[in-house]
Amino acid sequence: MQKKIIILFIIFCCGFFYAQEGFSRKQIDSLTNILWDSKFFNNEGLLKLTDLYYQAKEIEYTEGQLRLLTKIVEIKSSNLDFVSALQYLKYMKALSLGAEKYEDYTYANCLEAKIFFLDKNYSQAKKVLNRAERYLYKIEDVEKRRKAKTEIYIYQWYNFEKSKLPKSSYADSLLSISKKLYKESLLIQNDYHRATRVLYSANLVVNSLILLKRYEEAMKYLKIAKREIKTAGEITYLSADYYEAKGDVEYNFKPYKSSSTDSALASYNKAIAIGEKLGYTAKTKELYSKVAEIYGEKKDHAKQASFLEKSSDLKDSIQIKENRGLSEVKPLLYAISNKGDVAETPYQNMPLLYFLSAVALLLIGIGGRKLYLNKNKNQTKNIVKVAPDKDPVVRTNSYNHLINLALKNDSSFYLTFLETYPDFADKLLNINPTIKASDIEYCAYIKLNLDTKQIAVLKNISVRAVEGKKYRIRKKLDISIDENMYIWLSNL
Repeated sequence: MQKKIIILFIIFCCGFFYAQEGFSRKQIDSLTNILWDSKFFNNEGLLKLTDLYYQAKEIEYTEGQLRLLTKIVEIKSSNLDFVSALQYLKYMKALSLGAEKYEDYTYANCLEAKIFFLDKNYSQAKKVLNRAERYLYKIEDVEKRRKAKTEIYIYQWYNFEKSKLPKSSYADSLLSISKKLYKESLLIQNDYHRATRVLYSANLVVNSLILLKRYEEAMKYLKIAKREIKTAGEITYLSADYYEAKGDVEYNFKPYKSSSTDSALASYNKAIAIGEKLGYTAKTKELYSKVAEIYGEKKDHAKQASFLEKSSDLKDSIQIKENRGLSEVKPLLYAISNKGDVAETPYQNMPLLYFLSAVALLLIGIGGRKLYLNKNKNQTKNIVKVAPDKDPVVRTNSYNHLINLALKNDSSFYLTFLETYPDFADKLLNINPTIKASDIEYCAYIKLNLDTKQIAVLKNISVRAVEGKKYRIRKKLDISIDENMYIWLSNL
């Protein structure tokens, strides 16, 4: 207990003092490892993860940013804060594509699919997951590719499970997906990652087999799942899922034990205890109803009424929160053009101390940026000469800043561009999923109206080489030879 208090105190102090002394990559990784535990899957953990994300961003630590963004989006989605989750998801997609971290881009698409199927738009969720699958071959590391593949299977299972009625009509398909997930999970080399994926897949296989009433086979996979809990951890969401699945088998498979109802009740209560400890409301809502049903069979009407009331209250609370979250996110999720229209709110409801730290950092950043822009004022006055046939982009501070980064050949140009135009890469990839990050970078230069000579100087290649590159990009994007490439990309 004393050790936990010391760790939490260190994290708190770090959150206060980081404005004066930035973290190193090693420090960010260490603190992220601490916060990765499911007991920090709450608002307190979210605030600390968000602070660390901005620290990683400050020192341009891409891997750290992506890892933190993954957990931030997971927590915000689970909390039904879809608007904010979607904003961070945009950062994650742009950053992962720019850095060619395709495993992270694949997972970002899985999280996007989750928001779609929560909105009951199962066909769009399927399209997003299909897009994620198209990027698997780009993940060179075999272990990472296997993990990404298992993520896609998981979200395919849930999208399929929620989209069809009656369940008996698609149980075979669910079983097929979950068994593919199980086989792929067994191939993962890392012990912890293999354990969590095998546990996840075994739970889904059991749920699929219950629909088919193949209880004896389900018992086999329950034993497999139980073994993996030792490695994956007892107080986890997957463990709660396991005990619920175990209770379902015990309750429905009467030959299993003469006291199967009592066994099921014990399993459900274990799942409830874990779920309540983790704030796993979606799971506890279902479990309260199942426990109420058992108490109804036992003629214990007082307990039955108590659990039904708990389930009803929780269901109403979740439904109100989910409806509010989806109504806010719909215009953003379905908009054809969505350029920076979501306000970033990482410090919402944060303690005063963190808020003041954020404001101080913001003021320092604005002041520093102003000095930086003044210093380079002379360099940005006549940067671009726009050809007569080009459609000029509106000159803004962001635009001038991007031009300045480009002409200085600054390594941060590409990521800054993707943050400024978050949908640009996605639109190009929707036209041609095989387009490379280097092609997108050239398209960024063209969108900013840099001419062929300027690009040649930046890339330290010949004008002819740039013209060849532009010709190949034109073919990939199917831009007509009669169409002005600069205007086409400017309007994208």
